[in-house]
Amino acid sequence: MPLRHVLALLLLIVSPLILIGWFGTATLARQQQQQREQLQQLFAGRLQDLSSNLRPIAQRYETELGDQLRQADRDLNRLAELRRSTPIARSVLLVDRDGRLIYPRKPTVDTSSETLWYAALSELARGRPIGEQDEATVPLRDPGSLPSIKPTIPQSRSPRTSKSSVASTPPTTSTRWQSWFHEDGLQLVLWLPRSDQTATGIVLERGRWMADLVEALPATTATEAGRYELRDSTDRTVYRWGDSKDATNQAQPLATIRMDSPWNGWRLIYTPSTDAAPGWLADGTVPLLATLLALATTLLLLGAYVMTTIRRQMTLAQQRVSFASHVSHELRTPLTNIRLYAELAKRDLDSESTSSSDETNQRLRLRERLDVIEEESQRLSRLVTGVLDMVSGKGKLCPTLEVPDQIIRRVLESFAPAFASLEIKTKLKLNADEAIPIDADVIELVLVNLLSNVEKYAAAGKRVTLTSSQTATVITIDVIDEGPGITKSEAKRIFEPFERLDDSLSAPAGTGLGLAIARNAARRHGGELTWIPSQTGSHFRFTLQPLDPTSNRFSSSKTKRP
Repeated sequence: MPLRHVLALLLLIVSPLILIGWFGTATLARQQQQQREQLQQLFAGRLQDLSSNLRPIAQRYETELGDQLRQADRDLNRLAELRRSTPIARSVLLVDRDGRLIYPRKPTVDTSSETLWYAALSELARGRPIGEQDEATVPLRDPGSLPSIKPTIPQSRSPRTSKSSVASTPPTTSTRWQSWFHEDGLQLVLWLPRSDQTATGIVLERGRWMADLVEALPATTATEAGRYELRDSTDRTVYRWGDSKDATNQAQPLATIRMDSPWNGWRLIYTPSTDAAPGWLADGTVPLLATLLALATTLLLLGAYVMTTIRRQMTLAQQRVSFASHVSHELRTPLTNIRLYAELAKRDLDSESTSSSDETNQRLRLRERLDVIEEESQRLSRLVTGVLDMVSGKGKLCPTLEVPDQIIRRVLESFAPAFASLEIKTKLKLNADEAIPIDADVIELVLVNLLSNVEKYAAAGKRVTLTSSQTATVITIDVIDEGPGITKSEAKRIFEPFERLDDSLSAPAGTGLGLAIARNAARRHGGELTWIPSQTGSHFRFTLQPLDPTSNRFSSSKTKRP
């Protein structure tokens, strides 16, 4: 197949595959992205529900601790009592309007931990939430004399004073959360700011509010093949539930949300046990590959069929042109000889003889020319018959009772002058001398082609041997020469029409049809013509079967041979 046809076939197959593969891959990627986004939204919603379930804990702290701060007001004794009676309160704070820490007092015992804790609380006090100014209740004073929590405040912690203080205290603002990062991480501080810029607050015990969070979260889940995690602001896992056996897998988190205040910086995370991607077995990759493979196979078969059909038609067209050219050339030779000798015979008839000897010579020349015309006519007839039989493959047989050896001798006799001029000796080993119903023309056609090849190509061997044998079912004739011979690779194409081993300008004239016509004729006679490997020269074996004279086919074809 020409290279351009191969390239066209590959282009015909590869181009649609590339387009379909690109479209299929893009579609799969888009579907996978959509599926992942849907899963992310689904589990983000679940995490948001979990976060919402934790919100009541903060609200409960705001309610309970806020009420206690309001009741304690700025009474140091009550604030101290609040600290002692409330387990979740790690420290209770009282800050004046200047941000100075009034309570707790600076530790009198110089221990490093308490000193550090007091310093941290002092820093925390300066960053407290500031309450809104209520100008109607807070008198304008000189900034330098703004009311600070006086040291006398503890002296007014009597119930009466406290009630009076509560009654005279301007309305307070609502509680506010402050996230404070200290020691192990997030610390929760609940402030009760007041409009006079003072504030009281509670630093919650980290371990207790974390325990409340964990208690509010599920212990396990039986429906999800994944794990949930509560992570703090440093990305440490505080609590995990769900499929714990896959806690060490390398799957990436599918959904993450940040928790609302007061747990700023904390996150809820869901990680599936396996990759959320459906995998190449379930994401449509296999159907896509199967479709591409089926399409490629279909296109390949279609392209091969189209190319084969085109190639066959081109070969057939070339064969028709070559066949017409070769046959025309082959028919021209005997026709030219017939016309030439016919003109010479006519000239001889027109010439006037002057003596009896001239008349005798004239008659002899005329007979020789008529003999050549007859031989060329017979040659032309055999050639036309052979070509027609080879083309149609349905040539008719004309069986008559003939002795095969007599046919062999008759054909060999016609080649005697040519063999004598080339000094080719013949050797006969004939053993087919029983008359049988056969088509003599078929045997003559095959033998003429074989002996003609000996004359053209094997004359250098100077010898040709013909053998024959006969049985009840088959007649075998061998033609063996001692010429240059034929190799096995050449033997594969010597029976092809128009095939010539030597096609050079110095090669003997020929069409390459002889062996093809001879084999076709042998097969029509129920036999075969084959090339037999030999050490020297060429060996052809011709077999044929006796015909059945009672057969309708042969009886109906018993017409007079031309």
